[in-house]
Amino acid sequence: MSVTQRIVRQPFKHFFIKKSIQYKIIAEIVFVIASTALLTTATLTFLYNVKAKNGTFYYMSNDTKQDLELKGVLELILPSVVGAQVFSILIGLGIGLFSSRKIAVPIYKFEKWVMQLKNGNLNTKISFRENEEMKDLTVECNALAEYYKNAFLQIEDCLKILEKEPHNPQAAEQIQKLGQLLEKINYR
Repeated sequence: MSVTQRIVRQPFKHFFIKKSIQYKIIAEIVFVIASTALLTTATLTFLYNVKAKNGTFYYMSNDTKQDLELKGVLELILPSVVGAQVFSILIGLGIGLFSSRKIAVPIYKFEKWVMQLKNGNLNTKISFRENEEMKDLTVECNALAEYYKNAFLQIEDCLKILEKEPHNPQAAEQIQKLGQLLEKINYR
């Protein structure tokens, strides 16, 4: 690739590279967080109301003003809890966006690499920025492409020899070699 053909990365423009997968991951994360937030709010409200009816939630003093202030505990706590839960949903959304992209980009690259192979380009290489996590996959995929590239190069060399001298005593040897190469490739 020449300097003038430099690929410009635009991760924000192409953020949703595999939309269906990314939307599913984001929806699952937000659903779990929203469910726990709703469950927490419902539990807190239920416990508060049960204890308030029994009178076990309040500290009863001789000061009526203080008792009235204590009765408003739910109005004081519940907005804080709901606010914290909304904040956690937003954080969950951010985590979902980040996580979904970390999963979708390697899948997208792998699909592009497979399409190149399918179209007959055995010179294609796959690489990931996530060197550590994807190292084994990258090595194995590139080794696969290299193996088939070498196999087809050997087949091509054998065919060239056969085309030049079809009555050559080495022709039978070359045909046997071609047969062995084709046996290694499961194409039937």
